[in-house]
Amino acid sequence: MPDFSIESIDFSSPWVLALIVLAAMFQDDLTCLVVGSAVVAGRISLVPAGAACWLGAWLGDIGWFLAARVLGQQLLDRWPLRWMVTVEQLERARGLFDRLGPWTLFASRFLPVVRTPLQVTSGLLLRSAIPGCLLLLAAGGLYVSLVLGTVTAVGNTTVVQDLYDRYGTWTLLAVPLVAWIVLAGIRRLLRGNRQSD
Repeated sequence: MPDFSIESIDFSSPWVLALIVLAAMFQDDLTCLVVGSAVVAGRISLVPAGAACWLGAWLGDIGWFLAARVLGQQLLDRWPLRWMVTVEQLERARGLFDRLGPWTLFASRFLPVVRTPLQVTSGLLLRSAIPGCLLLLAAGGLYVSLVLGTVTAVGNTTVVQDLYDRYGTWTLLAVPLVAWIVLAGIRRLLRGNRQSD
């Protein structure tokens, strides 16, 4: 495995913001962690890097959303989906999405496992694309702000700085990643307890 460190990335390159946008389109969570680590290490400024993460996350989200709007109905009219999803089921789902869809679409940004399926479903069922795109823009801004804010806040603590001084860049990536895994585990346990009641 090649040796990777934040220091090996040339953040002074004029192309770095375009690379951040591209990376965030395909893997926004990890991109935000790496960018946050670079901000903490003083390799890049927070505002342009955060804006690049936001733009990339939004482009990735609306890509799925708009693809479902353009291609979804055509795919539902073909076998096997035509056989699996009836017109009545689709209309019932559309009625539910008329009431809850916008909030579901907004919440999808914060639900890593079901994010893409919810965006595809929302793209297929919501009646208008513009509100959906604007909701995804707002949700992406909030999401990137929370992730980058958390990474930079945690990364600037003396404990993490001491770990960084001793062990290098990987600790700047590992600390928020471990925190995310722990929170995801707690959320899953709470959800399991609620379902068993």
